[in-house]
Amino acid sequence: MQPKSGKVVLTIWGARGSIPSPGSKTAHYGGNTSCIELRLGKELLILDAGTGIRELGMKLIKEGKISASILLTHYHWDHIMGLPFFGPGYSPHNHFRIYGENKAGTSLRSILYGQMSAPYFPVRLDEMMSQMEFIEIGPHQNFNIGEVSSPPGTPIS
Repeated sequence: MQPKSGKVVLTIWGARGSIPSPGSKTAHYGGNTSCIELRLGKELLILDAGTGIRELGMKLIKEGKISASILLTHYHWDHIMGLPFFGPGYSPHNHFRIYGENKAGTSLRSILYGQMSAPYFPVRLDEMMSQMEFIEIGPHQNFNIGEVSSPPGTPIS
């Protein structure tokens, strides 16, 4: 993805697969699961919502009102398990566009709602107070996020 203008800044908040692995053995490279922050010009794009999104959220809260896009590459636990702990999702002043694929006839919203429902989590997705838009994209569908465009024919997962 390339912005039409502006500086590109990438921060990796998590790159572990399967489960978080905190501790001294992972201190150098980090123990959180998949979450990447991309600043593309004026756009904030978050790739995946693994446990790294929790720490990213703590940083973002200090920046004030947040408008961002979250692109979920797929729905394995290590790519979505941090979303319920994403602090900015609980502020009504923030706005998030969540991009992902409809899987096996289940909508993006329903997949995330299922993760944040009893008995799995005590707070439902619809109790998060931020404004959330759910935008479904197909596996080979081109899409734009602000000034950012996906390369033609690039699968998201």
